[in-house]
Amino acid sequence: MSVLPSNALEALSECLQGRVPRDADWEQIIGCANENLVTPLLYRRLVQSGAANRIDPEALDYLASVDAANITRNTMLKDQLHEVLSALTEAGLEAGLMKGAVNLFQAAEAADVPRMCFDLDIVTSPEQDAEVEHLLSQLGYEKFPDSRNQYSLGSYFRPDVVGALDIHHRIPERYLGAISAQDMQEQSRLVPFGAGAVRVPNAHLRLMNNLSHDMLHDRGVFSGFVHLRYLVDLIELCGDPADPVDWQQVEEKFSTYRFKLGLELQCRMIRHLFSDAGFPEGPRSRLGWMLHQRRLLRSRLPALARLEWQMILRLRRTRFWLWLRQPR
Repeated sequence: MSVLPSNALEALSECLQGRVPRDADWEQIIGCANENLVTPLLYRRLVQSGAANRIDPEALDYLASVDAANITRNTMLKDQLHEVLSALTEAGLEAGLMKGAVNLFQAAEAADVPRMCFDLDIVTSPEQDAEVEHLLSQLGYEKFPDSRNQYSLGSYFRPDVVGALDIHHRIPERYLGAISAQDMQEQSRLVPFGAGAVRVPNAHLRLMNNLSHDMLHDRGVFSGFVHLRYLVDLIELCGDPADPVDWQQVEEKFSTYRFKLGLELQCRMIRHLFSDAGFPEGPRSRLGWMLHQRRLLRSRLPALARLEWQMILRLRRTRFWLWLRQPR
């Protein structure tokens, strides 16, 4: 049995590997799991490893209830996805999938997916916008106000479903070329579905999307936040021999300075939290090491992390205010 790690994130990562820390603080560990959206996965890993009998019974009951609730939600999401894709293919429209929608689509049963999904991410062509909007309207969906932007047709909701539909048709600007339209085409395959086919990304493209979304689009390099569910996804995507990731191509794509830092930070954190995962080492740099230490410090001292983030936001607001006051 391992010694209690120095913070909730590290304790949680131990439990996800089936190693229950001595004198584990389950309130702290479960709180961290909830924050990182890995509570169902935590329950399953503890049960599968045989460590469940070393867990506080009340804590285990809570984890089991969250897993059961997630199965119910994912079942509803899978049915919702099936309905939308059936309608799209019936209308002769090609749709692609991103993120959690891929897991739900590929799973035989929703219960096989421990991932907690906010929404369903679907990719369509911009040339099909009018047809897609009309079809979603016929299905009873309404668009969230102001949800359309330069890379998304918008987010859609319906009162009787559990998740929003995010309809994408361009790569976010903050991906800055890490994923091109050609990559989307070459690194995915058409899977027969309904009256047509659905474009499903391979593990390589999903890994690239994961890295770009967390470290660039969500500014992970800048903020220093650690999102454990993205790390778990990276490990799983890189560990499937039936759908191999071209790691050399990943490093080539992430060769520019900011991209390379994002890749390095994720590799360093995975090897720190999941030493037995066999994940590639990735690039190494002095700045990358310093930013990695910052992430570790933030995770161990959350009060200090909140204070630092407030200061960063205040400085950004001040800089923007000074820019507005400059003579034009």
